[in-house]
Amino acid sequence: MAKSADYKPSGAGRVGRIFAGDKVMWVVIIILLVYSLFVVYSTTAYDVATNANQELIKQLLFICIGMTCFYVVQLFPIRYYRYANVPFFLLSLGLTLLMIILHKGDSAERGLQIIDGFSFQPFELLKFATVINLAAQLSIRQKKMDSLRIMPSFRAEDWRKDKAKQMEIITSQTLPIVLPIALCCAITVKFSNSTTLIIAASCLAMMFLCRVHRSDLWKIMAVGVVMAGALVAIYGVAGRGDTLKGRIGGWVPDVVTKSVEVGKIDKKEYYLRHKNDDGTPKEHDQTVYAKMSIATGKLVGKGPGQSTNRYLAEADKDMAYAFLIEEYGLIFGGLVMLFAYLLMFYRSLEIFRKCGTAFPGLLVLGIGTVIVLQAFLHMLVSVSLFPLTGQQLPIVSKGGTSLVITLTMLGVLMGVSAKAEEEEAERERRKAAQQIGNK
Repeated sequence: MAKSADYKPSGAGRVGRIFAGDKVMWVVIIILLVYSLFVVYSTTAYDVATNANQELIKQLLFICIGMTCFYVVQLFPIRYYRYANVPFFLLSLGLTLLMIILHKGDSAERGLQIIDGFSFQPFELLKFATVINLAAQLSIRQKKMDSLRIMPSFRAEDWRKDKAKQMEIITSQTLPIVLPIALCCAITVKFSNSTTLIIAASCLAMMFLCRVHRSDLWKIMAVGVVMAGALVAIYGVAGRGDTLKGRIGGWVPDVVTKSVEVGKIDKKEYYLRHKNDDGTPKEHDQTVYAKMSIATGKLVGKGPGQSTNRYLAEADKDMAYAFLIEEYGLIFGGLVMLFAYLLMFYRSLEIFRKCGTAFPGLLVLGIGTVIVLQAFLHMLVSVSLFPLTGQQLPIVSKGGTSLVITLTMLGVLMGVSAKAEEEEAERERRKAAQQIGNK
């Protein structure tokens, strides 16, 4: 039956359009956003120098900005991202270089000051742009990927036999595919080693799933290791070597026993920190206090706003996972977060499988991998299974550029999901119509 000109969708239809895309992914996003409000309010409620209500409003503002971007990016056809990937990459690369040029001193401040009290971190945008660029480059080569080589030979004999072929590989494959990743990593390592690791690992995962030849992957990793060693050496000489050494030196893969003893005096808990012979603590303060939060959170936690560890630095950002375990326990804090991000990655793979063309699927795969890798790196740091990095827990940590860009990336992912669902529904309608016609 044809729809009348004044047809209006039902309430369920309108809600369905608002929450278009994978419904399980929507549940995960909403849960993470709710937890982010709990984290921001609880971490500031006991701080007399901070207005908790004001911080909560600010977090809500960033969520609103992020969700606005979430819906806006869904309005654009996916092919636009392929056409605009080079300008977008160059823009984000230029903004990141501008940040480096304007950056002064050895401080950890990593952003471009937009207005007083608000800064923008362009390397978050560069991370997104790198994923889009790689998805675009790999998608146009999918039909010949099984026989394609994207890295030249490392053997002198192959170069002597056919130099022209090796140069062709470099100019037509290596430069457009690998060079943007290398540039991104070379720039981000200046301010965030962990961001570089996330970008490199995500790109390798995308190439692996896109059937890039294993020998090429090994070559890329070998070049990456050499490049990383050179950059870390330069990084140390540049003046921030002490920061890097301190973060690695503070890493002891043990939750409590090697650094802190928890005991009781007059029925009150106390913490005894293990020290070196010279009297200095064995571990970085932030690492120790994260362990204290996790150890005292136990299974169900102390309750919302009941945290007693007032010395956990960056509890609303870099150590949000440890803070969640202290207040909500291993079950409602630790395992819920772990399961949420695992589910997010699983649903990303499901959306990837449903995509009928290469570029949208690869874009979804890259976005899901980047977000989940960052989440797991954050959680590994919190439980002392990885050196301190400064990575936030995606969506959950206190808002800013990271929250807005993450929600924007998820908007692209959900836009692809909605389109895939529409195409699947259309195929089902055609199949049903064909079956009726055959009868």
